[in-house]
Amino acid sequence: MGMRKLIVFFLLILLPLTVAQEIKIVEYKIDGTMRVSVDESGNAKVEETWKFTPNLYLQMKQAYPTTYMLKREFENKRSDVEYEDMKIEWDDTNNQIRATYTLLGFAVNKGSYWEVKMGNDLTLSTQTGNTLVLTAVQPLFNGQGRLIETITVTLPRDAKNVRFENGAIKYELPYKESGKNPIFLGLAGIALVGLVLLNVPLKRG
Repeated sequence: MGMRKLIVFFLLILLPLTVAQEIKIVEYKIDGTMRVSVDESGNAKVEETWKFTPNLYLQMKQAYPTTYMLKREFENKRSDVEYEDMKIEWDDTNNQIRATYTLLGFAVNKGSYWEVKMGNDLTLSTQTGNTLVLTAVQPLFNGQGRLIETITVTLPRDAKNVRFENGAIKYELPYKESGKNPIFLGLAGIALVGLVLLNVPLKRG
């Protein structure tokens, strides 16, 4: 989910290099937080932060010296979705990567309910109303490191019957009529004009 796929990809590249150079691993730690706010159309505003131990942060930045390279790699790893307004920045002071973007079609309308596929490696930690907190823990380098991700997903206010099952968030939204139908209003306008014309006395010469 999110940038985790890119980071895991980077670690897979780093592992053979680390072994080949016989570098002693000094406990790699990666802590990721992701906040997702879903609207009634299924699109989501996302904020991500990934904090690394200094050694791993340095190697990550050497692999992707510009945020453009990081952004391009990130988008390539999720070709199944569409991003808008993506911004990624390095935070050297805190050894962090921060990203914000809009994810189109994050939730999919299945007819009687909406669904967000999150992944079977995630566990539901807490749920309060329409807000769910999911976590994932993944060991790195034969247990000498670990990656932890915490994802907070806030669904639309009217979401009902919210549950997390089989790696997916499912919920229902009450049907809302669009209100005034433009086509109906157009036809009504034509009918009204017709009635007015029918009731206007014809001038006789």
